[in-house]
Amino acid sequence: MDLTLKNFIFYMTITWGCNISLNFLYVLKKFFPVVLKYDYPLDFRKKLGTHRILGESTTWLGLLLSVFLSLLFYILLPWPWFLVPFTVYFGHSLGSFIKRCLGKKDGSFLLLVDHGDYMLLTGIVFYLSGQISISLAISTILSTYLLHPLACFIAFKLGLKKYPY
Repeated sequence: MDLTLKNFIFYMTITWGCNISLNFLYVLKKFFPVVLKYDYPLDFRKKLGTHRILGESTTWLGLLLSVFLSLLFYILLPWPWFLVPFTVYFGHSLGSFIKRCLGKKDGSFLLLVDHGDYMLLTGIVFYLSGQISISLAISTILSTYLLHPLACFIAFKLGLKKYPY
């Protein structure tokens, strides 16, 4: 998939859509606390050395949502777009793991990890598998690093995010 406006919008829409869906879980838990009862950290709160493996926000409910989105994408979109929800989720998980290894606490900010971990992993996977061009991968990654902080700040101001980043 080459860099065209149509491809750029399609790719940004499905990756950002998955990311927004995962972030929506925070809103769901905020307004419907009963959901908290059914959500649990993916790392079972285990530690690697002195630090948690992933943290509180990488959860089984997020993984379940990614599976649901993948099934939906499988039905609605051609191969291999059903993989996007998994790469988005595992991009977040990898970012969380990196932050924990660096001693960062849940909710702390880490440049280059917090605003694009999902797009970075998805871009790498889809470029290496030959599904998108390097120009599409780079343009969407750079756009995400530019636009995502603004989107997060707006969502924070609207009470839809716990942190402004």
